[in-house]
This record gives sequence, C-alpha cells and structure tokens, in this order.
Amino acid sequence: MGNQSSRTPQDAWNTEYRERGRLYGGAPFPLPDIRKGSCVLDMGCGNGKHHAAMEGLGWNVVGIDHAEEAIRLCQNTSQLINGDACRLPFRDGSFQAIIAIHILGHLIDQVRPLLIDEVFRSLQAGGLFYCAVFSRGDMRCGKGEEVLPFTYLRRGIITHYFTEEELLGMKGPFQKGTVSRASHPVRFSGEWYTREHITCTFKK
Repeated sequence: MGNQSSRTPQDAWNTEYRERGRLYGGAPFPLPDIRKGSCVLDMGCGNGKHHAAMEGLGWNVVGIDHAEEAIRLCQNTSQLINGDACRLPFRDGSFQAIIAIHILGHLIDQVRPLLIDEVFRSLQAGGLFYCAVFSRGDMRCGKGEEVLPFTYLRRGIITHYFTEEELLGMKGPFQKGTVSRASHPVRFSGEWYTREHITCTFKK
C-alpha cells in the first residue's frame, strides 16, 4: 500500500475534499422525525449535504467534521466545528438529537464504541441517536483491500459494511434501538448497481 497506508484517516479525507471538492450532493438522506426547535448535531457533516434539509425542518443544527477541507466547503450552517466525533467538544446533554450518516462505518471496530459513548454523553435524557451505515448488500462491499472482515481500504479510507444485527449490537449504554434496511438502484457508465444502507435509531 505504500504511502496510502501511512496516511491518517483525516489526511485521506482532506485529500479527497481538496481534490474532488463537494464529494456529496444530490437528494439528502431521509431524516428522522424530530420536533422543530431541537438542537441537533450533524456528526461527520462533510460538505454539509444535509444542512439545508435539516434547517428546513426547523432544527438548530451544529455540524462537526474532522476534515477541515470539508468544513471549508459547507455553505448553509453557521455553527460549524472542525473536531473529532470520538472526543466531542460539548457539555453533557447538549443535544436533543445526534445524526451520523455513514460515519460509524468509516471507523475501525475498536473506535466505534468510543463514538457511541460520546454520543450518549452529549444527548439529553430521551434524546435520539440516528445513524446510517452501508450494508453488505451495497455495490461497493468487497471493493478495495480487506483489512478486517467486511472492512475495506480504498484511497486511505476504510469502510465497514454492516448487518442489521451487528448495528443493533453497537447500542452500548443505550437502552434500545430500532433498525431498518433500504436499497435503491444507481447507474454508473451505463450499468445499474445497488446502493444499500441500514439505519438505526437509539433512544437515551
């Protein structure tokens, strides 16, 4: 792997945003039902793909991402922080909801529990943690260097592909969770493929 394997994940993400610009566009991901006026953390906000939709629902949105190049590309949210999702710079109980779309899968398995614990700490009692990950039915599962079971390295970035049971098992201190799976076709270079993800909502 050479130089790619020596880069940190933050380096790799900064390179992606620097070279490719706004990586994520198109329609926003389906969002959970959270009441208007809630303070919501968009964890791993990237280039802010979901911010306009979130703010359109009347949420007070804070975005955080460890890639400063991603934060630089955000346009819609004034509350932006360049920081580590596993060491959130917020007081206990700061948010009514935390949303992490395709974040857990980009962490190695030993680090994911740290993120779950930080989310739990930063949520108010009764708060919601909504996360989305790629499933093993996704078109890219199996692509790249397999560094752990169902975890693949591409361009210095790892992606893990989950089962529903595996994601529910990540609940940590949360009392319960609900999970669902969805897929949709996408077309690249005249060929059709399947994107498939799993969403889970944990309640504190």
